[in-house]
Amino acid sequence: MEKAFSVNTPFFNPKDTLECGQVFRYKKLENGDYQVISKDKICLIKENPSGGFDFYTKDGEYFYNYFDFQTDYQVIYDNLINLPLMKDAIPKGMGIRILKQDSFEALIGFIISANNHIPRIKGIIEKICENLGENMGDFYAFPTPIAMAKAGQEFYKSIGAGYRDRYLAETSRDIATGNFSLEVIATLPTEKAKKRLCQLLGVGGKVADCILQYGFGRSDVFPTDTWIKKMYKRAFGENTLSGEEIREKLVGIYGNYSGFAQQYLFYAERES
Repeated sequence: MEKAFSVNTPFFNPKDTLECGQVFRYKKLENGDYQVISKDKICLIKENPSGGFDFYTKDGEYFYNYFDFQTDYQVIYDNLINLPLMKDAIPKGMGIRILKQDSFEALIGFIISANNHIPRIKGIIEKICENLGENMGDFYAFPTPIAMAKAGQEFYKSIGAGYRDRYLAETSRDIATGNFSLEVIATLPTEKAKKRLCQLLGVGGKVADCILQYGFGRSDVFPTDTWIKKMYKRAFGENTLSGEEIREKLVGIYGNYSGFAQQYLFYAERES
């Protein structure tokens, strides 16, 4: 692969971006480089002597958009830094960028992620790709909804998906048959889109927020998991609120920058 582009900005670091729980098809190689796969495309990220990063891929335009380099994160920083908790959280995850992932890939990944841990999530996804995705030579593409629907529930059980086997079989079938349209989700206001996503088997409120944030580019959501609940209770002293109530409070604070604030707070909490 030839070098496609380079970036040098305090608002990108591959470790911060790839290891903050928003994506699962990546590897940190022994030499410190990062390999990222999205759909049927692959990219290698190398640090360069100037402190920036070089991107090696045949699909430079795709990955430039995937890492959202067209967005000015200085504007996001300026809008968040004086809001509650941000002065401590942002410096710990300054290099995070919210990825623009494929919506179907994000849907499947976050269904698998529920009540799961990252090594196991990554392992299940790789088995799905190796068995159902197109062989691209050095890697396997993420499979199509049709390929996933044809596999059936028993396949997902056999690769260790656990109780999610039914979720994966039925949800991929809904997408493949057109009973559920991700294209329609993209046109809906965020709260309506969330309600519609929650109609899919295996998609609850937190998973829907993740799908909207990482698969549809919505920044007015606040995925609330155990790390965020722990942070919220410690920071605000409220111990009786549900995850949805915490989400509403935090979206009220951070508004259209909620998704970015969530990543900074989640990463800071987990790293500490």
